[in-house]
Amino acid sequence: MTRKCLDLLVFFIILIQGLIIGCIGGSSQEAVYYVFNSSAHQLTTKSTIGDGGLGVGPIKIPEFLKRPQIVMRQSENVLVINEFHRWADSLEAQTTGVLVENLSTLLNTSSVSAYPWERPFVPKYQLYIDFRRFEGKIVGLVVLEAVWWVVETKDNKLLLTRRSSLMIPMDGRDYKTYVTALNTALEKLCQEIAGGITHYFK
Repeated sequence: MTRKCLDLLVFFIILIQGLIIGCIGGSSQEAVYYVFNSSAHQLTTKSTIGDGGLGVGPIKIPEFLKRPQIVMRQSENVLVINEFHRWADSLEAQTTGVLVENLSTLLNTSSVSAYPWERPFVPKYQLYIDFRRFEGKIVGLVVLEAVWWVVETKDNKLLLTRRSSLMIPMDGRDYKTYVTALNTALEKLCQEIAGGITHYFK
């Protein structure tokens, strides 16, 4: 064996040993998982939609948000996707869950269900939401822009349609604060939807 081959052999042995030690003894970053929570306060007023019930969904969110990782903007045309900060459940499922819980409380009715609902429950009214934006920068503002409308389920008759545009300032510079700001924006959207429905049916 030539001296050059011997040197290469020693180099590869040291390299492999280093990789093995790194895999065994090294510490890798652990992922952190985030969830939304419902936070509307209980009301004591009579339900504004009666006993007919409200179906929530389907909702639509931008395709680039449909991933386990939390997505935010670095600039207007650049996104940041962090492998170690993730949703515990899909953003779509969590958003729908908060909408159902908050609207049930704000409208003071237990007859609110997420699409697709199970029989025998068939809501008289159905809420659709198209989220145009639901993100922001970790330093700055969280932006929620959505078009939403309510129809009569039986014949798909349009009852009302609205556009919501919300901006929530960030109180910190970490992912927990970012998720909290998204959660706050979603809560305010619920309040606007409940207000619109209440005004229509009063």
